[in-house]
Amino acid sequence: MWFLLMLVILLTNGISAFGLKMIAGWGLPETVKYPYLTVWYAGGLAAIALPMLLKGMRVGKTELLWGGVAGILSIGGQIAMAVALSSGVPGHVVFPIAIGGSIFVVALAGRLVFGERMNTPTALGVALGFIAVVLLGVS
Repeated sequence: MWFLLMLVILLTNGISAFGLKMIAGWGLPETVKYPYLTVWYAGGLAAIALPMLLKGMRVGKTELLWGGVAGILSIGGQIAMAVALSSGVPGHVVFPIAIGGSIFVVALAGRLVFGERMNTPTALGVALGFIAVVLLGVS
């Protein structure tokens, strides 16, 4: 089940941000981003909730709390990207900062909140992720 959910995340990651760039690039009204993001987040909720319901999985208060916090922070990040793009900040600046920030926050939270330690391959993966983001932003 988790493999399927991770596959959905992998395949849909970034599509929403690409749409925000299209909204800004086409000069659509600023208010279009809210219904656009609502559809994406509702679709994401359905993609996660339906398989869980079909499997009869229960969600506890802790999962709801962490999921709510993650959702609110994610929506805030998407809105911040949309505002930056519609304000004229180039995509080659906005997207590397958003992606690099995500890598940094996840790595930092893993260490500080969950006490995770990075082994050599994980640290190498994070470092390569940062290098890739920098190279994409420079090119």
